[in-house]
Amino acid sequence: MTTNDADRHDLEQQLLAYVHAENYQPVKPRVIARKLELDEDTTRELKKLIKRLVKKGLLEYGQKHLVRKPSGKKNDKSLVTGVFRRNPNGYGFVRPNEALGSSSREFDIFIPARRTLDASSGDIVQVRSRKKHENGEVRYSGEILEVLERETHQFVGTYKERSGLGLVVVDGNVFAQAIPVGDPGAKNAVENDKVVVEMVRFPSQWHEGEGVIVEVLGARGQPGVDTMSIMREFALPDDFTEEVLASAREQAEKFDETVGERVDLTETTTITIDPLDARDFDDAISLETLENGHLQLSVHIADVSHFVPPGSPVDTEARNRATSVYLPDRVIPMLPEIISNNLASLQPDRVRYAKTAVIEMLPDGTRVSTEVYNTAIRSDRRFTYEEVDQFLEDRETWREKLTPEVYGLLERMHELAMTLRQRRLQRGAIELSLSEIKIDLDKQGQVKGAHLVENTESHQIIEEFMLAANEAVAEKLTDDGIVFL
Repeated sequence: MTTNDADRHDLEQQLLAYVHAENYQPVKPRVIARKLELDEDTTRELKKLIKRLVKKGLLEYGQKHLVRKPSGKKNDKSLVTGVFRRNPNGYGFVRPNEALGSSSREFDIFIPARRTLDASSGDIVQVRSRKKHENGEVRYSGEILEVLERETHQFVGTYKERSGLGLVVVDGNVFAQAIPVGDPGAKNAVENDKVVVEMVRFPSQWHEGEGVIVEVLGARGQPGVDTMSIMREFALPDDFTEEVLASAREQAEKFDETVGERVDLTETTTITIDPLDARDFDDAISLETLENGHLQLSVHIADVSHFVPPGSPVDTEARNRATSVYLPDRVIPMLPEIISNNLASLQPDRVRYAKTAVIEMLPDGTRVSTEVYNTAIRSDRRFTYEEVDQFLEDRETWREKLTPEVYGLLERMHELAMTLRQRRLQRGAIELSLSEIKIDLDKQGQVKGAHLVENTESHQIIEEFMLAANEAVAEKLTDDGIVFL
C-alpha cells in the first residue's frame, strides 16, 4: 500500500468511525471536516470519499445533503441507488451503481415523467424498482424516492423577460420550462445575456423551478462569452491559486538544465513537429543509423512528472483538473504554464528532461529491442506540420535552410514512417481518416471561418512513431511481467 493509499485508508476509517459514533447527528461534509480538523486539500479528498462510500452503500445522503449512516432501507432489494439521466420529454433512466445482475444497458431503470420528482440529469437518486418480463426479456421501471446528491446547482442559460418577470432558458434542454429568477434586471442582466443561475428550487411535475442569477457572462454572441458559457457549464477552472503557482515556481527555481544522472542525449540530432499554433511541445524524435545497419528510433516524451512532486499543490490541482481543455480561443491547462509551456516543453536549443523509448529496428521496421530511459535532450529545431509537408514536396529548396544533420534526419524519418505505415496496413490495420474542422477566429475572438485539417504525410510521420513507441513499451512491460492499462 502506497503512502497515498494508506492516507486514504486512514481517512476512510476516521470518517466511518465518526459517522457511526453513538451520539452522531447527520451533518454536512464540511462540518465533518471541521470536526476531524482536516486541512483544505484533505477536505476535498473527504468530499470525494463520501461520494464513493455513498455509492458503495456504506453511507447515505439525507435531506439538505446531510451525511448519515446507512438506514434499514438498504435491506430492501427493490431500493436502488444510481445516476439519473433525463430525456427532454420528461422521462428518464437511472443507471444503478450496482447493476441488477448485469452491467448491460438493458438493466437501466426506466422512470416515467410523473415519477422523476425534481431530479435533474446527473443527480444521484434512490429508486424503487420493479422488474417485469416483456417478450422473454427483463425490463426495469421505477420511481425516484429521493434525490441523494445534486450533480450541480448552477446552470448556464439565456436571460429573458416576460410580463415583468425575469426568466432563464437553461442551455441544453435540461429543463422543459424557463426558470423564474425574480425581478427583471437582476445583476443588471439584459435581454439575451448569457448568465449563470443558481437553483433555489428544482422544477418537478407539481411546481415550477426557481433560481437566482449569480453571474452575468455578457451579451450572447459577443467575443469570449460562448467560451465563458462552456467553462461555467462544465465547471472548468479559471486561474491557478497562488499556492499552486508558488509550488510551480519552486520547481522552476530548482531546475538548472544540468544532465545529472540522466542519459545524456543532448548531442543527438532531435526535432519536434507540431501544429503552427502549438504552445507546448511534448514529444520529439531522433533517428540514427547504427554501425550494424539497424535503425535506432528514439521517441522522447516530456518528463512532466519530474516537475510535479507527489502530494504537492501542483499535483493535487492536476488531479482535480485531470486534463488540459482546448477551446477555440484558449487552453485551460492542467498544469501552470511555467511547467506546461516552459520546463516540460521540449523547446529548441534548451536542455529538457524526457522519458525516452529507444527502439532498435531492422530497415524493414521489424523491432529488435526496446529500452526506456530518463534522458536529457536538446531539440535542434521546431518544425510545423506545414513546413515538413513543404520539405517533402521540394527537398532541394530546404537543403540550404537546414543543417545536414537535420536534413538527413527528416529524410530518414519519412522513409521509416512510411515503411511502418505499410507494415501496419499489411497486418490489417483500419485507417480512419476522419476530417478535423478547425475554427478560425479574428483578433476580437469572432468566428471568421473554418478550415479542414488534412491528415498529410507530416502528420503520419508522428502518428507512426507514437504508435511504434506505444507498441514497443507495451511489449516490454508484458515481457517484464508488469501489469498495466
